[in-house]
Amino acid sequence: MNLEPFVGVPYEGRHFCRVFAARVLAAHGVPLPAVVKPERASDWERVARPGALAVVVFQTGGAPDHVGVCIGRGRFLHVEEGSRSRIEFLSSPLWSSRIEGFYRFKGEK
Repeated sequence: MNLEPFVGVPYEGRHFCRVFAARVLAAHGVPLPAVVKPERASDWERVARPGALAVVVFQTGGAPDHVGVCIGRGRFLHVEEGSRSRIEFLSSPLWSSRIEGFYRFKGEK
């Protein structure tokens, strides 16, 4: 999985985390649906343990409002307002308590 082109990408505006995640997944042959609630995406399923290219959804401000792409070894790639995209650990104190769930593409690539 080549992630080099996706590290250091500047934030481009409201909900760019979703646009960014869609770009990362598309580069690896996985479509990300344009839905607000992950459970409404018919080709995606909630999973207990994320694999590479699963989507992690985070609660921010009391609602599921941020996403990242799991890349393996307990890490995820994301971008947030005011920063550039980066790789972080799912276990970090900042993110671990905000995880809403993990979702895996189950459709055909």
